[in-house]
Amino acid sequence: MQFRELSSSELEEGYELLCMLRIDLTEDDFLTYIAAHHPQTYRPIGAYERGELAIYAGVSIHENLELGRYLVIDDLSTTDKHKHHVREMVDYLCDYAKMHKCKSVLLWGKQRGLQLEDLKEFRPKRDGFIKIL
Repeated sequence: MQFRELSSSELEEGYELLCMLRIDLTEDDFLTYIAAHHPQTYRPIGAYERGELAIYAGVSIHENLELGRYLVIDDLSTTDKHKHHVREMVDYLCDYAKMHKCKSVLLWGKQRGLQLEDLKEFRPKRDGFIKIL
């Protein structure tokens, strides 16, 4: 698997995977959101297998007094064909968080293709899961 932030030319592929999770999301709304929030808060990240986008993750970096600097996995979507690679994406996102000096990773909300066994090092927190780095 190859992991990287999506370029503007790859966003359409990201949208196709994301709309499997967020079925009411229009491409215009997605692109407008990306234009307004990338790269300051929202970052689209993809996992590619043999040139095909296998997993899409939208992440954001925040900071507060409780957690310090932390990464939130806002969106994670994959096809059934690639869900066995989700753990690799979660591991990559934890490394990505460390590269951006985050102290923890939060995951909440609706995700597609994620299994509890992909979150072995996470613990429950409010409406989601947290991993301290």
